[in-house]
Amino acid sequence: MKRAFALALNVFLVCINAHIVSAEDTAAAFLERARSATAKYQDQSIAILEGYRRIGRDFPTMGEHWIRLDLLFDGRVDAEHPEVLTYISVEGKEKLTGIAYALPLLPGESPPDLPASRHAWHDHFRTIEDETVLPVHHLSGESSSGPRIAMLHAWLSLPNPDGVFAADNWAIPYARLGLPPPEHVSRSAAAALSLLTGGVEHFTATVDGIASPAERQRALVNAAFATARSAVERDIQENGAAGLSDIWSHLRQSLEAVIDPKHWNSLKAVLP
Repeated sequence: MKRAFALALNVFLVCINAHIVSAEDTAAAFLERARSATAKYQDQSIAILEGYRRIGRDFPTMGEHWIRLDLLFDGRVDAEHPEVLTYISVEGKEKLTGIAYALPLLPGESPPDLPASRHAWHDHFRTIEDETVLPVHHLSGESSSGPRIAMLHAWLSLPNPDGVFAADNWAIPYARLGLPPPEHVSRSAAAALSLLTGGVEHFTATVDGIASPAERQRALVNAAFATARSAVERDIQENGAAGLSDIWSHLRQSLEAVIDPKHWNSLKAVLP
């Protein structure tokens, strides 16, 4: 499957023409057009009717990615037709949190400077397994030696404390639980909170994918996450979520004690 995806990507990339962004656009104008055009996707059934399909996992700080492949390979950055929609589940209902623009690029090509600077885009150049299972997609990275897909998130429906174009939205763990995020969101606190809404499965899969723990190690890893999850529940009930950062810090220490140093160095790079 990974080889087939890579082959298809290369074939499509050869056919792509230069990307198009209106020279008259400003970031504000671009986002306003995007907001107006995509408001209809608050109803996910409309997105499905128009051809968007889910790909990959539900990430704690990105949610689900729903993609339209026909838009992905048209070589355009069109404010009103984003290649990707992002959703999270809140009280059993799918909520649109934002959109993303994805642009296939060949070696030497760069994304446009609008609606955001080139540095706001991040590259997807790993295998489909890495991109959709492991949380490495959010790391800054570039691939100058081969084709890749550059992506730009725009959080139009759920404000992002780090800015509208930041890749990760650390307000998502709060939104999933119907909690107002603090003015200054701590990544470690948000990561701890995510353990109540799918974060345990996500981060244990990350540990498995990077560290490949033995059976005894995996049991200790699972126990560490279970303990942390219970601590988060107590903290919300008893302390108003004041101790979330400490809980996450303790969880990281527990994992470091279990995982061998070589794998821990790789793992800690993708853990908040």
